[in-house]
Amino acid sequence: MSETSSLQKALDAVSLVALRGELTVREIGEALGLPRSTAHRLVGSLVKVRLLEPHRAPDGDVYAVGKLIEELNAGQLSWRSLLQQARAPMEALRDQTGETVGLHVLYAERRVLLAQEISQHPHRWVYDNLMVPMPLHGGAAAKMLLALLPDADMERLAARDYRPNASSGALADFVGRLRDIRQSDVSVTADEVNPGVASIAVPVIRDTRYGHPLAVLSLAAPSIRLNAEAIDKLQPMMRRTAQQIAQASAASARGVAIPRRLAAGASA
Repeated sequence: MSETSSLQKALDAVSLVALRGELTVREIGEALGLPRSTAHRLVGSLVKVRLLEPHRAPDGDVYAVGKLIEELNAGQLSWRSLLQQARAPMEALRDQTGETVGLHVLYAERRVLLAQEISQHPHRWVYDNLMVPMPLHGGAAAKMLLALLPDADMERLAARDYRPNASSGALADFVGRLRDIRQSDVSVTADEVNPGVASIAVPVIRDTRYGHPLAVLSLAAPSIRLNAEAIDKLQPMMRRTAQQIAQASAASARGVAIPRRLAAGASA
């Protein structure tokens, strides 16, 4: 089966389940004219990438459309709302600190940089992956997003995105560091993804009940400026900004008027 044909079969399988509702592997295979072994492999692959998800039934597993479809469909709407509330506070934090500020979300189990406010320093850090899905293993923002997840999801995605050939011990150490980040509510890295660059990340959206994705705020700068003393000074400012964005986003989602000081990004 060619790559194009395989992709078409995968799309057909997802479309079939979306149209008919919950189906067994046998039903999917029969409808698409696939041998049983091929149908099992296809459904297994679709489950791994969250396009389908299994449900228990009295006579065996049935499969429904996965959560990824819903996330992809809702992404733009939730992003626009979140960005609307985040722009002014992010600009204010950039002006207050002089460093590049970023807003990152968890989208389709990847980190996505939604927006950044760029430092005016001649020697600065600027993200070059705006709106590009990225793995979740490296950098302060990715680790903070991972740490916000329930244990089972955190461990599963850490195993997926951490160094491919890492030993079980190295992976366990990495998960342990994520739990430390969860406990401290801040992620700090230096020279990890890009030499000479350090970053801090704190949570913005940790509760997705209002339709917004998990989100974190980052601040990135050359390591020579973002030293231990600077990090201690910057954390309270970042937390205040993150709280402003979270409160304004929640109020907007509930249809509540946003206080002028929050909408304007005034610091507490």
